[in-house]
Amino acid sequence: MTTSERSAYVFLSLLQSRAGSSLVSRLGSIPPAEVLKMTSDDLISRTNITERAARSFDELRRDFDPEAMDERLAEMGIGILTPVDGGYPERLKQIADPPPALFLDGVLPGGASVALVGSRKASASGIETARALGAALGERGVCVVSGLALGIDAAAHEGALVAGGPAVGVLGCGIDVAYPEKYKSLRARIPRISET
Repeated sequence: MTTSERSAYVFLSLLQSRAGSSLVSRLGSIPPAEVLKMTSDDLISRTNITERAARSFDELRRDFDPEAMDERLAEMGIGILTPVDGGYPERLKQIADPPPALFLDGVLPGGASVALVGSRKASASGIETARALGAALGERGVCVVSGLALGIDAAAHEGALVAGGPAVGVLGCGIDVAYPEKYKSLRARIPRISET
């Protein structure tokens, strides 16, 4: 692995978040590190990205400093894993369009994991069932994974954490954004549990 290869994956992740769509799948046989050397016109012609994505590409590349970003995130306790890093989950590498980078607040637990997701406007019995399932999984050391959203997701995490089990929240917002604000304290507990 080269530093430029890792940096390219981080760059692609940031670009995808601005462009609002996957770019890795459009690269085909183009190595990610080559993207950093391309012009936006080159990228448009070779990957069929939108003009909006090309503008984002130019803006991001102008300000992209991977070392400074790594330092800033490390100060917040946030790490980055890319497909060329040893800790990147093997199962993610096998999907059709793996995320170019994972931003981590804590550690990824090993072993079995189960995704528990559901309605944000769940019934009282749905919330209680999700909490009980999360607790049962947590007691057995199974990692509960969800979007950490309101309703079923949060209830499943609460159950897992109360039982002392591992949990992972896959966020739809930036890792430095507390959303929903209501579950900021729940989210803050996840890395502490995961690191033990």
